[in-house]
Amino acid sequence: MNESDKEMARSGDGMTGMGRWLAISSELPCAVIALLLVGQIVGGAIGGPAGATWGALLGALFGFAFGVYSVFVTIRYFDRLEVKTKRTTTYMPPMDEILEDVTFDVDSTSSDDKDEE
Repeated sequence: MNESDKEMARSGDGMTGMGRWLAISSELPCAVIALLLVGQIVGGAIGGPAGATWGALLGALFGFAFGVYSVFVTIRYFDRLEVKTKRTTTYMPPMDEILEDVTFDVDSTSSDDKDEE
């Protein structure tokens, strides 16, 4: 095994996070196409065929801006979620509770019952 194979084996990620990135990468074209169609319909209703062309262009530009912003927000959300999951710690009881001498009442009553019989 050479050094690059060892590096890949150490990372252990592989393609586990691909679904998240595929979802993020599909946001931008979906926003562009959706707002392009909305702009074309609204522009066509207002200004006829020339308005449809300008509406489609403006819709595509607004869709691109909205798509880039939504990708930015989504990536920031996933980064915060990743940091939050790495930061969680397990419960550690205080030292007094660990060193406390525990007596179980259940054991003492069951042994008393056997002695009486």
